[in-house]
Amino acid sequence: MNNLSNLKVAVTGALGGIGIPTLTHLQSVGAQLAAIDLLGEEEARMILQKNGISVDSYHQIDITDSSSINNLLGSLQVEGMPTALVNLAGIVHAGTIDEQSEDSIREVFDVNVIGQTLIAQSFIKSWLESNSAGNLIFTSSWIDHVPWPSVTPYAASKAAIVAIARGIAREYASRNIRANIISPGIVNVGMAAKQWKEEPDYRKRAQRAVPLGYLQDPISVAYGIEFLLSEKSSYMTGSNLLIDGGASLYPLDPEEVNQK
Repeated sequence: MNNLSNLKVAVTGALGGIGIPTLTHLQSVGAQLAAIDLLGEEEARMILQKNGISVDSYHQIDITDSSSINNLLGSLQVEGMPTALVNLAGIVHAGTIDEQSEDSIREVFDVNVIGQTLIAQSFIKSWLESNSAGNLIFTSSWIDHVPWPSVTPYAASKAAIVAIARGIAREYASRNIRANIISPGIVNVGMAAKQWKEEPDYRKRAQRAVPLGYLQDPISVAYGIEFLLSEKSSYMTGSNLLIDGGASLYPLDPEEVNQK
């Protein structure tokens, strides 16, 4: 493991299924943490306490709202500006395109693309003003380039954030601001975990899609984030770290490929 005691890291989506394991792991390697999520402070405190997590600060904000982000930056600058931002906040709505509403499609892009971009923009501006180095980590997915049934808007939003991150990496490398992407596979949290347990057809399809044969432990995502925050990744920018159990090796389910 790396020693990240010299880093202060802001994490969005900090209280989610991947956020909690990430906070826990980053705490274990010494990082100072600013947790960011939608939940109220009392509920957040209870969740953090239940999981044995100590953070330097907690901030309740909506990353799709620029005024909330401005308030966040004001608070962070008073506390001491983080040197890294881990963008885990994201949502997914299931359903084929004809089943999804306009509102659900817009919400996915508002959070996964616009929100992640706005908060990254605010951090970049702060780092530029203070002539500081910075490290951005965006969250995409193995399906950013591999179609998966019933989550097309989500997949498209993840492809978009890859383009955003790579553009930022190109624009700000000369200012010592890096931007990389982490792309998990089918993680054993949230909707995927529920479908795996309750829907035999989904489980059968997912088992075929993942060569390793089982859902991804979220701690593996935290390990990847630790690497991207560490000095061991200091020569990386614009990279997409894929940790997916081999899921992206197949453009289609093997059975579907065999039928072609």
